[in-house]
Amino acid sequence: MPDINSTSGLPLKNKNIVITRPKQQASALAKNIQKVGGCTFLFPLIEITPLNDVATKNALLNLDNYDLVVFVSVNAVRQCIHLVGTDILKNKMLVCTGKKTANALIDNGLNVDFCPDKFFNSEALLSIKAFKKASVDKKIAIIRGASGRDYLKNNLISLGATVDYIDVYKRHCPQKDLSYLKTLSKQQKLDAILLTSASSTASFFEMVGENDTWINELTLLIGSSRMQHEIPDGFKGKILVAEDPSDETLYKTLLSELI
Repeated sequence: MPDINSTSGLPLKNKNIVITRPKQQASALAKNIQKVGGCTFLFPLIEITPLNDVATKNALLNLDNYDLVVFVSVNAVRQCIHLVGTDILKNKMLVCTGKKTANALIDNGLNVDFCPDKFFNSEALLSIKAFKKASVDKKIAIIRGASGRDYLKNNLISLGATVDYIDVYKRHCPQKDLSYLKTLSKQQKLDAILLTSASSTASFFEMVGENDTWINELTLLIGSSRMQHEIPDGFKGKILVAEDPSDETLYKTLLSELI
């Protein structure tokens, strides 16, 4: 498998890839695809709006009351630190669902106690036996975006933990329709669309019209197997499944599937 930083050869030459991450999170993956000949189009299906209200800040200021603090995204880390700084986190057991999130904490001088080595989701975190043992009968705060799924919380409660959400941002879809992608498809400039979260996948299919048969010619690369539940049974296009939604894994999946 070629290295993600390799610039030798152009294995994705003439391949057109749509990236649906938020704009501020799409540039690194886009640059790596372009380095090996690919053409990228940004079509964000998620936009992040920070929550800066008094209630959010007060909830974060009460982190002293928790034994463990779980961060589910880089945005959660950034917004938490923006609102209350790092001092309140220094003596806490800190937990992440992915390496980028862990690195965001480490870059701010904080230690990370538990983080999956791969897959980077709640399931992978819960597979860490030491994390589950540390969570038994503890008080846990999950710092996240509003309206995330409850899988992690429910599993921690089953261990006897008391779990509270602290929502520090909200998501919405900035697109009104799929006309831009339809145009790319007609121009034969659409080899794959990267869908990296359940919410972006749901937003994509919510905008599909009854007469949008062109989508059945698409190749979708999704960031995890669980995202397949957001894809309607009637979709006839090709579905590629990455092991996790990290930039490196998505890049390697593109290389293995499109060349």
